[in-house]
Amino acid sequence: MSKLIQQSVAIFLGIVLTIVVVYAQQPTAQIGQGTLTGLYMKTVNGRLISAFLGIPYAKPPIGRHRFKQSIAPEPWVGVYNATVAPDMCLQYSQMSYLTETPVIGSEDCLYLNVFTPKVSPSTGPTGLLDVVVYIHGGAFMFFGSQPYGPEYLLDRDVILVTFNYRLGVLGFLSTEDNHIPGNNGLKDQNLALKWIKKNIAAFGGNPNSITLTGLSAGGASVHYHMLSPLSQGLFHRAVSMGGSSFCPWAQVESVKEKSLKIAHHLGCPTNDSLLILKCLRDRPASSIVAATSLLQPWMYFPFSPFAPSIEPAGPNAFLSEKPIDIITKGTAADVPYLVTINSDEGLYPGADILNDPKVMDEVDTNWNQHMPFILDYNYTAPAAQLDAISGKIREFYMGNSKIIDAKRPFIKMLGDRLFYDPILKSTKLHAQHYTSPVYALLFSHRGSRSTAELFGLTRETYDGTMHGTDSCYIFRATYSPIEGDPNDLLLSKRLIDYLITFIKGAPMPKGWPNVKLNLPNFGFLEIQSANEQTDTVKIEADYGNEKFWDSLNLKENIAVSTTTRDEL
Repeated sequence: MSKLIQQSVAIFLGIVLTIVVVYAQQPTAQIGQGTLTGLYMKTVNGRLISAFLGIPYAKPPIGRHRFKQSIAPEPWVGVYNATVAPDMCLQYSQMSYLTETPVIGSEDCLYLNVFTPKVSPSTGPTGLLDVVVYIHGGAFMFFGSQPYGPEYLLDRDVILVTFNYRLGVLGFLSTEDNHIPGNNGLKDQNLALKWIKKNIAAFGGNPNSITLTGLSAGGASVHYHMLSPLSQGLFHRAVSMGGSSFCPWAQVESVKEKSLKIAHHLGCPTNDSLLILKCLRDRPASSIVAATSLLQPWMYFPFSPFAPSIEPAGPNAFLSEKPIDIITKGTAADVPYLVTINSDEGLYPGADILNDPKVMDEVDTNWNQHMPFILDYNYTAPAAQLDAISGKIREFYMGNSKIIDAKRPFIKMLGDRLFYDPILKSTKLHAQHYTSPVYALLFSHRGSRSTAELFGLTRETYDGTMHGTDSCYIFRATYSPIEGDPNDLLLSKRLIDYLITFIKGAPMPKGWPNVKLNLPNFGFLEIQSANEQTDTVKIEADYGNEKFWDSLNLKENIAVSTTTRDEL
């Protein structure tokens, strides 16, 4: 997958999406930092729009700014060239075990992109437009903003903003104190949102109508912004696609232990946080990122060794309480919330396993060894119970079958644990505790192109709708374009119609139920094809096998009771 995405990014950098320069003069914008010059491009239907690429929203997080909360950049002198897409943030490639160059990207990466149908002050839609912010996914470890473009969405009168944020060890290392409190990747996102709120009117956007969207880790990030006091008031609606703060890969455990392991490997002290910080700032960034291999014992599992964590309380803390406590206390953002999932979420990471008989055999043979990392409960189950828990999971989903004979139960197991169960839990809690509407969508259409193909998984091997597929119908992904199929384009238009309806606060279509109305069951709209007549409203009692996962007593998403608080 990583190689194909890198190739897509290279194509993006070479041709900058589907840019068509049609004016002798480039578009310009004036913001507090200075004057920008961008470029023109066209949507899939030929609409002319303006693109401003690689705008700095923070000082480069290098040198003394490494492992520190990002800060606003200085103004520039002259005209800033916003025609070049930014590098991805420095990262340890998802396919590190298949490449000789696992560390890719740049440490200087905190830039954003603005796409607007306002092609000049006098040309384009009138009035301030709704703003859609898209946070890229990648398990808080991989990828960047570059593959995701406006070619579908900006046939409508909205503005799209995408951005990079620090990833992996550089974004989420923590000594669990005020020297390196952690969550710098989320704080980067927060600074980007502040930049958007302050500057988007210069591009024709309405700072009082910002919809925050994201895929996978981006979807979990959206949820984290709903929980953080630092992000209150910076957005007005939220859309999480395939991610929640409740997902096991979105909450890192033992982050200090992992951080000290990295420090020790690089020859740094491990008993003084300030000395650790000073030492790690002197080490090459690529060496720090390469040390991620210490925490992934097989393939790329667990795929989020570094991710958001609970920080010490303080005015700059992004997250200082458990997500479940923030929700149940009623202090999360009370904004309209749309949650989307795909029918075969478990194909990530399952496709990599199904596509290689040797990998399937390795998982079958060494199930108890690999499952705690693949399903991310190595740190949340007692060590003495890991084998028993792994055995219960296999028995519940697959019985005595091998993966080759139980592909769908295997993918359902991955999907339930990594996506459905945690996402449904958090979604229902929001519906229970807040007054703003909460909606859910299940996308089960597999079109002519699929993200599964990035893993070499053909329809014949497994016909399903993989994690991340829905987002590709709204935000054009260079690795999975859909414009070759008229039906897929029709479905893209319909999904965007639903998104615009949500943004406008209009009634959702087809009797699409507010999740609150069917609690404790889960009500959602399933989209099965380009034909709207096949849309189905469903009410499920236990879609993600929540009761089974609860029975394992993993130490996750457990509210702190009043008694426990008093005892601390």
